[in-house]
Amino acid sequence: DNYPRRDPPKRRKKRRKRIRRELQSALQIFNLNHMPKTDQPWIQQHIPYKVCKKYVKDPKSKVEDTDAGRKYIERCCCGAEEYEHETGSFSKNPDDTVWSKENDIRIAYSNDEKGSGGCFGKIKFVEEDGTHQPDFVRVSDDMLKRKSGARKVMELLESKWRLPRPNLIISVTGGAGDFHCPPELEKRFMRGLAKAAKSTNAWIFSGGTNTGVMKLVGEAVRGTSFGSQIVTIGIATWGIVKNREQLTGLDRQNNRRRPIRDYKTKSDRMRRGAFLDANHTHFLLVDDGTQYQFGREITFRALLEQIISERYREGQFNLPQICILMEGGPNSMQTLVETIRLGNCCLVIAGSGRCADVIAEAYKLSTTEEAFNESGEPMKIRVLSDNASDEVMNIISKKNPRLSSEEKEKFFLQILELFKHDQLLNIYELNDSREFDLQILSALIRGNKEGSSSIASMKLAITWDRPNLAQSMILPSANFSEQEKYDLLRIAINNDKHVFIQMMLDQGVDLKHFLTHSMLASLYNEIDSSVVCFKKLQKLCYAGDSPQKVGKVTLTLVHIGRLLEEILEGTFQSMFNSREYICHQDDYKNRPFENPYDVMVFFAVFVESREMAKLFWSRSRTPIATGLIACKILRYLAETQRTSSKRDEENEKDLLECADEFETLATGVMNRVYKDRNNQKELWEEVLTIKHKHMGNLDLLQLASSTSAIKFIAQGAVQTKLTDMWLGQLHAAQHWSRIMLAGLIPILGPIFIARYEMIKSDPETENKTSADGRQGTEMSLNEMENGKEVGGEVETDGANEYPAEFTHKRKLRNLEKLYCFYRAPLVKFQYYVIMYLAFIFTFAYTLVLALPNARDEYAQGKTTWTVGRYSSPEIFLLLYVISTIPIEIQQIWDQVPKTTRMKLFIYFSDLFNVLDILGIVSFIGGFIIKSQGSPDFVIPTNGHPDYTNAYHLLMILSFLMYCVRLIQMFRMNSKMGPKIIMIGKMMIDLFFFIFLMAIFLLSYGVCAQALMNPNQGLNDPDSTKTNGTIIWDVVFRPYLHVFGELDLDGMYAELEQGHCTGVTDCDITSIVHDSTGQIHYYLVLLLMFMYLLFVNILLINLLIAIFSKSYEDIQADSDILWKVQRSEMIHEYKDYPVVPQPLSVVYHLCTFLLFLGRKCLGCCNNEEIEDEEYESKAYRVSMIEAESREDYQNKKEDEEEMTNSAAYRGLKSELDAIKALVRQSAITTSSTPSPPGKQTPQPNPATDTTKLTKIKPLRVHVDSRTSPYPGSSVDRFSLSDDKVSWLVRYRGYKPVQYTAPEIANQTGDLVDTEEITNIKFNKVNCTMVEGKRWTIDRTSYHGEYNLVNGFPQNPKGRTGVVGRGCLARWGPNKAADTVVTRWHRDAQGEIVKMEGLPVLEFVAIYRPNFSQWAIPGGRVKPNERVFETIKREFSEEALSNLSRPPPEQQHISEMMAEHFRLGITVYKGYVDDPRNTDNAWIETIAVNYHDSTGKSFSNFPLKRGDESGSGVQWKPIDQNLDLFANHEWIIEKVCYHRDAYNPIKEPKRRNTQVWMTQT
Repeated sequence: DNYPRRDPPKRRKKRRKRIRRELQSALQIFNLNHMPKTDQPWIQQHIPYKVCKKYVKDPKSKVEDTDAGRKYIERCCCGAEEYEHETGSFSKNPDDTVWSKENDIRIAYSNDEKGSGGCFGKIKFVEEDGTHQPDFVRVSDDMLKRKSGARKVMELLESKWRLPRPNLIISVTGGAGDFHCPPELEKRFMRGLAKAAKSTNAWIFSGGTNTGVMKLVGEAVRGTSFGSQIVTIGIATWGIVKNREQLTGLDRQNNRRRPIRDYKTKSDRMRRGAFLDANHTHFLLVDDGTQYQFGREITFRALLEQIISERYREGQFNLPQICILMEGGPNSMQTLVETIRLGNCCLVIAGSGRCADVIAEAYKLSTTEEAFNESGEPMKIRVLSDNASDEVMNIISKKNPRLSSEEKEKFFLQILELFKHDQLLNIYELNDSREFDLQILSALIRGNKEGSSSIASMKLAITWDRPNLAQSMILPSANFSEQEKYDLLRIAINNDKHVFIQMMLDQGVDLKHFLTHSMLASLYNEIDSSVVCFKKLQKLCYAGDSPQKVGKVTLTLVHIGRLLEEILEGTFQSMFNSREYICHQDDYKNRPFENPYDVMVFFAVFVESREMAKLFWSRSRTPIATGLIACKILRYLAETQRTSSKRDEENEKDLLECADEFETLATGVMNRVYKDRNNQKELWEEVLTIKHKHMGNLDLLQLASSTSAIKFIAQGAVQTKLTDMWLGQLHAAQHWSRIMLAGLIPILGPIFIARYEMIKSDPETENKTSADGRQGTEMSLNEMENGKEVGGEVETDGANEYPAEFTHKRKLRNLEKLYCFYRAPLVKFQYYVIMYLAFIFTFAYTLVLALPNARDEYAQGKTTWTVGRYSSPEIFLLLYVISTIPIEIQQIWDQVPKTTRMKLFIYFSDLFNVLDILGIVSFIGGFIIKSQGSPDFVIPTNGHPDYTNAYHLLMILSFLMYCVRLIQMFRMNSKMGPKIIMIGKMMIDLFFFIFLMAIFLLSYGVCAQALMNPNQGLNDPDSTKTNGTIIWDVVFRPYLHVFGELDLDGMYAELEQGHCTGVTDCDITSIVHDSTGQIHYYLVLLLMFMYLLFVNILLINLLIAIFSKSYEDIQADSDILWKVQRSEMIHEYKDYPVVPQPLSVVYHLCTFLLFLGRKCLGCCNNEEIEDEEYESKAYRVSMIEAESREDYQNKKEDEEEMTNSAAYRGLKSELDAIKALVRQSAITTSSTPSPPGKQTPQPNPATDTTKLTKIKPLRVHVDSRTSPYPGSSVDRFSLSDDKVSWLVRYRGYKPVQYTAPEIANQTGDLVDTEEITNIKFNKVNCTMVEGKRWTIDRTSYHGEYNLVNGFPQNPKGRTGVVGRGCLARWGPNKAADTVVTRWHRDAQGEIVKMEGLPVLEFVAIYRPNFSQWAIPGGRVKPNERVFETIKREFSEEALSNLSRPPPEQQHISEMMAEHFRLGITVYKGYVDDPRNTDNAWIETIAVNYHDSTGKSFSNFPLKRGDESGSGVQWKPIDQNLDLFANHEWIIEKVCYHRDAYNPIKEPKRRNTQVWMTQT
């Protein structure tokens, strides 16, 4: 060890480690440079290439163009010159004239002694910056024809080059030379190719050279910010690469595993061939042993793409691949044909030139015909007529003039072969409105044969985030199995595609069956490491072990449960962290969750997916509780992000915004519950107070407190509940003085002065009293003790009904009045205040008067000292303080967290609790000193001045704490409460201000002290300075200056004393005249001036500004913050003892004895009955929350639509006014009169305002309660509006049982014929009918509906009829309505306007059975998609397509396919139809197709179908309409979406005529 010994041991140890690492690195380099041949790089041993082993002069050698000019070049039959043959690896005999590829080409490896070696490594393009160095390897052309060779190539790609797994293969082929391409088309191609490859993690294959389309590919990936991340593999022929000799030869100097080759792309002695493109990431240079022969890589490339596709197959489907053709010649055409033969998609870019243009022109000239494939299945092909064939041949000759006749004929036959696979061939043109990357996805989707690989297409759509394509092109023809749907849902969740999650759920995926415990654990294990919670979960996984021991992190739900408990600070006791779950995790793996949507909300929040969390929240059974917990988790993640070393302020801001949004959602739903059921107090109170077992057994009030959801606590329902808790049974209208007066007069006051609320009671219970008449009172007291309503057992009608609301009320009895009065928190608070004030006054009297009197009497000898001698006031104080100890313990115990540590943490986070503890400790400490100490120690006299008055000081400290504690009393006051909050905030500001002020104070104090006392120190015998006086001069004197106490005389005296040490006749005058003293004197005055200037003017005004800002900030939220404090106070005093302090000691003692008695006797409740009650309450609460959430979301969506359209309406009205003025001006100029009898409405600019017509809420069960029931003489059970909802108990409800005979006796697939017990409701059912598989959607657009005794329950309420009626299916009967609209125009073709808004007209059909107009629509058949139903019903009802001849049917189908592509879904949900019953109802989806020009739909031949009458027309929406069912409301929504005039008024109740449905 040559290091100095003075270095510490740790430093020497570090140096030894560093030297050891350097030696190891040097040894590795030495071994690398001297490794044997058997340890050469893997590529040298396993990747072969080909060389020519015999030089035979080619008789076709000729004069060629070179950089040095034209000269004769002698070549071998392989195409290479003699010097290009590897030295020592070939033979040359001038007499040899025979050369064959099979005999004279041999396989070589880079590690051969005769070989050139090193035909692999990295390429450094000299002309580039050198940062991008792609890998390359020279490989034999027939290597993939052997399985071993294919394995080695895949090992090269995966293990050696470490390429990521692809999701798509994009093969780009085309012209290898320079060609002209429209700039816009070129730009689209480059942008779309890079976007498609990046979004799908695709591998791009091209020719690899920097000419033609390969150069465009390189520029495409280079021109993007993520170009370096796109795998772009160039496959080129080795023999055509220019300067290829720079890529050969072993790096003898460095002998690296991957030698870096310098490659120049600017000069080459030969003009044949092409340079490699610098923008590709990898190169496979295919060698067949020949030189300057193009196209030798085609077969190798096709095989490699096919091998990769099979390598990464999923299930029975290969990896998707697509071939893109741009320009190109015969070789590109051959590549395209081979791709089509393998069943892969092709995309031809029209307008790029040559081959691509020929195929595109031929495609336009061809027609579609039906044919059959080899399996006998029908398929579509494209054929060319004779004239079209001749025209195609002319196009081939024109685009490729150098081709021979045989080559042209071959080219034409290849086109015909392409046309045999119409669904695999796609054409992209410049005028296509879609982006190029979207066209690639469309081609892949279209290429799937009958949905055989729809699962792969769906995965691409998810990766590409193209839900519109998935909805229109994949789902209509897809028939996914249940497991495939689960796989797609999992992919959508992992990729955070909330639209696809919604799509899968709409497809009938049951999240409850999908989300098992093991599935949730796997989802957590797949989260990205960049999310904030990942490190937290990783830390929980290590659990004390080092990461090296643990290895790869494997999350379990136990870790998730621990993290949840940590986030919620112990208030949330997760099921995952329970002892039972930890011990039996294997038993829970395949168990589903009872509330899967709640669990997924937490997952989405953890992975920071805002939209996914909102989606699952919208389907949650407990949206309020879930929203509160999600809010807390997000705030925790934001705080973690803020304190992390890699802080992301944008992410932190997004998390906080999302947390506020979830708190707003939970608050909005609770407000909706409160407003909708304001007159049903029991219901909304039950929502607030029910315990959520799956969320730590907490109610909403506890959750809001633990999650710090101040908005939720401040909203109306919570505050109303808190007010009820604060008052108890006291009447809210009485003045507070009345309650105080009643409290001052015991027994009589509560009975005769206080006023009380009446309580609800059951009349039957009132009569059930015993002979002594005490049972009713005792029962009431017992029920009040348990927080229940007065009354006996409640009779219920069934599982679907709710407990009855008591309609009978009575007054409280006298004993009940006493009980309720003294149990009210308000009364407890009043007694507490009175006793606390008495305690404070007694304490003050003891300190100020009693203690000095006792000291004087003892000093005069009037009394003797005895240990433990206490006065009456002291005994009262001691009892009061002791009685507060159980109260403080109870406060700690009643905290929401489950753990003691968190209980203590929350308890001590309140300043007033800290003051309580300090006051109690100091008071008890003082009494202990008094009881154990001597009289001189407790009461010091003049004769014992050295004793410390510990007792006196502790009492003063305790009194100070209790005095400050008085502030808490004002927290309940609405005016003083916010002021206390402001004081607390200003104290924090003042605390930081003191640090700033201390800088000026100490700087001035120290300098002034040094200037005034230059000659005196502590050791000076003449000095009178002590530590205390110096501190006073340095600190307290400048502090007093701030308040105007300058003390100039004291400063002069200080100056004299400091300068006149040992000098006679010295005063302030002589000091001023002395040179040194004069400087000190004036410096002190200058410092004082500067100090007062900065502090009194600058800092004090700064403090005022800070206080003003704090006041403004708190004033804005003072009401909310005060309500939160009020909530804490109410919960605190709710659990206070009935009797005030100090008598509460007896109360706590009795309570403790009762607790011990219950434990000893083993008293327990009937848990089974409690569980049944809980399930009933939980079901009722979930129904209420779900309905309120839906109403809240609908209202919020309507408000957003109105807000978003306000600006648009304003701009539109201004443009309409300008158009009207221009039109009027033109009319005036031309002096053309208007046609007689027709006046075109003209908008008035003065009155044409941005009018918004508010859509009325859809009233349900107006038509659904009309009698008689359609098609029968059955009258419904009569129902009033307030009895429709299932939430309202109706004991007398006796609905009529009815199912139409035509429905009950019908068989087939159109009606439910199986037993209802075999039907799986709330799911998509798959059944076999007559050997055919039928898919029936039994889910509801409104979420999960209830089942009562196995029968589905109408989600919108009672109808008066049970059974199916004349509906075909139990539960929801899905239908679809088509709203076809256009603008209503006058004779001049101008749009008619009313009230400044344009008027719509829609296609309406007349239903004679109801004598009403209706929207075309009908039921969704089995195996039929909704949008197929829309087209079918419109063509049948409005166009009478079934009665037309086949040519007209074909024409109508083509027109509908063209115009029915883009529509707006205006409504999706329940229909108020007269056929609805309690067990069967109609739900529809209404789609609006609008013709803005008036030319598209005008060509539709409207004709009423024969199925239910006649009559179809364009009906203007310019007056109030009376339409069938809730079609008026649908039309109203269309008017709103189209910003049109809305004349729809409130629909009238109408009677339904007798009619029969044709099923």
